[in-house]
Amino acid sequence: MLLLWVKSMGKLDESALKARNKLLTMFLVYIILDAILVAIAKDLWAIGRILATIVVMYFVLQGRKWAKWVLVGIFIFLVVALITLVVALYSKLSTVLIVGSLILTILSAIIAIYMAASQDLNRYFSHKRQENS
Repeated sequence: MLLLWVKSMGKLDESALKARNKLLTMFLVYIILDAILVAIAKDLWAIGRILATIVVMYFVLQGRKWAKWVLVGIFIFLVVALITLVVALYSKLSTVLIVGSLILTILSAIIAIYMAASQDLNRYFSHKRQENS
């Protein structure tokens, strides 16, 4: 009985893995959309931001608490920055950039809320922290 309990402690439940996979899917969609918008806007400096976000996401998936909150902060900052950009430069931006920026804003907000609120995802992060200790 005790051996069964110890074995089950090392396993991660299905809902936590699904939560991680959902986060990864949303993140990949976010990165692809962001890269497309960067290419359309020809803003080469934004490539560094995308790469930095990918590096932080790597640490998030390793269960690092600091990385989780840095990534949530990045997404919240992007929500504010993109809304400000669209409002300030509305007449100078193409329709594709406006729509893409608004979609990216919504996706950033969804990811930030999901990372902060999902109990299943938090269980995944806790498991990864224990695994890495």
